[in-house]
Amino acid sequence: MDTRTTTTRAAGIIVLLIFIHSIVLAVTNPLGEAPDEPAHMEYVRFVVVNQRLPIQCGAPCISEVDGEGHQPPLAYLLAALVSAPFIEQTAWVPQAINPQFLWRGGSDPQALVHGSREYWPWQGTILAWRLMRLVSVLLVSATVWLVYRLALRISTPATALVAVLLLALTPQTAIIGSTMSNDALLGFLSAAILILVVDTRRIRDLLGVGALLGFALLTKQSAILLLPVLVVAAFRIQRWSHRVLAVVLGVSVTVLVAGWWYLRNQMLYGDVFGLQLFSQTFAGTRIDWQQSASWSNAVVQLLRSGWGLYGWMTIPLPGLWYGIGTTVVLAGIIGVGLRLARPPRLGMWWLWSALLIVATMGWLVVFASTVGAVAWQSRLLMVALPLLVIVLAAGFTSGFGLAPSARQAVLIAAVAWCCQLSLWYVAVLPRMPMAMPDPATTAQPLALAREAIFAAPGSAGGIALLDLDAPAVIAPGDTVDVTLRWQVYDRPLHDWQVFLIVRDVYKREYARFLQPLLPGVPTSTWTPGDRLLTQHRIVIPADLRENFYMIQIGLVDTNSSLRAQKRNNALELTGDSIFLPFNVGNPTLP
Repeated sequence: MDTRTTTTRAAGIIVLLIFIHSIVLAVTNPLGEAPDEPAHMEYVRFVVVNQRLPIQCGAPCISEVDGEGHQPPLAYLLAALVSAPFIEQTAWVPQAINPQFLWRGGSDPQALVHGSREYWPWQGTILAWRLMRLVSVLLVSATVWLVYRLALRISTPATALVAVLLLALTPQTAIIGSTMSNDALLGFLSAAILILVVDTRRIRDLLGVGALLGFALLTKQSAILLLPVLVVAAFRIQRWSHRVLAVVLGVSVTVLVAGWWYLRNQMLYGDVFGLQLFSQTFAGTRIDWQQSASWSNAVVQLLRSGWGLYGWMTIPLPGLWYGIGTTVVLAGIIGVGLRLARPPRLGMWWLWSALLIVATMGWLVVFASTVGAVAWQSRLLMVALPLLVIVLAAGFTSGFGLAPSARQAVLIAAVAWCCQLSLWYVAVLPRMPMAMPDPATTAQPLALAREAIFAAPGSAGGIALLDLDAPAVIAPGDTVDVTLRWQVYDRPLHDWQVFLIVRDVYKREYARFLQPLLPGVPTSTWTPGDRLLTQHRIVIPADLRENFYMIQIGLVDTNSSLRAQKRNNALELTGDSIFLPFNVGNPTLP
């Protein structure tokens, strides 16, 4: 068996490992726990439900897809093809932001509150979201394979194998492959475009390059950095007289495929890229580029994100892992330097690669100037990823002369795969629990059934008190535990607290208690469909005489002193409280 065949088989095995890694993350990572993923999903849902593309608008107007409505539509249309049959046409209640989230000043790396609707078996829009992730799994796996094929065309089999190995070593490959976004499609199209450029020999080859470039421009605006490949492809044609015609044809096809989107932006917003409204809405803290710390922080965050910064960049891995990743990257860069320092002279592909990588880094700096330090994410380098990883791989093979055998490469990839999955299950996933506290899924019917739906005045839906549990006979001075079981029909707009008032049959008040329903999980974050148990402890006054009493239970928003109204199952108003009777001693009716 020749070397190339052996190398190709090894590359195929490594791609399979990346595919499995991406599948594991796509299935186990709670939905939305990746930067901007909820907005990407909402874009797909909007297209399916409304049968049109979203429109942006400035404050006080709210854009139809907040945060990602400026994005070109191709990735979302592709995701819609596989998810549309499962997306519910009814109103979607987004996941609530975790009130203890790090980005909001808390200490919790988990960004969202996850309800029981996300538990297996998945249904409706939740199932559709998981299917959207599988599209990314396939695209990233295909991208890695295309990177291998591209490297074979412009370098050696050893460099091609090391390039695939580097993609397996970094967790960011599987992270992108497990998330609904447009990054995976951009990486795939970038690799495919570069392969077509290398294979260009005739004028008509530019038609394919132009078409794929148009698709890339319909995926993400940063694909504009690939426009010079039309010129590169034209120079692959031997006759000078054909090169200009080839460029004209390539540009024409690109405009034909993608021009309508940018014309739409100009007509709607007066901005061909549609980015001005995004920049105004999401402008971040200005970066002081004159400070060396700004640059060092950028480099550190880029490296950390590439080597595994999970969640919303809030869950780091152990420092040792980042040390290994930094060493690998620096070694590749040093290897490139060593290769540049000695003959023979490098080919034109090194120059074109350097230009694209530098242009992408420059674009990232400009983007960071707009949105702040959050821009330092390695996934934003996807447009240059194929050439970037090949150049680093060439640093090892051409600079240091390192050329692992096929067996060695597979072994290294397998060890890295085991390490990454171990870190995922041990260091990452436990910090992102799938749902609210256990009672959300374990709540069982209690002793006393009730017909009480609490909601703000004029609001539909609400939360229903299904049943409760409390002792019927109580002694003065007793500590009493009252358990309530709730069904969430609609997410409350208010953060309700429960009041419990001890009264006699003449409604004279003896004690009053005000408590949160679920400490740390305000009702404004509850998810429709959940059933929850809340437990409340009160102390009965010690001076109560033998008599009939009751505990009045209702909900109040302490910020506005608003009480929730109570309805029955027929949605008829029945007051604002329920009354739970109890006895002290053995009283007799008068």
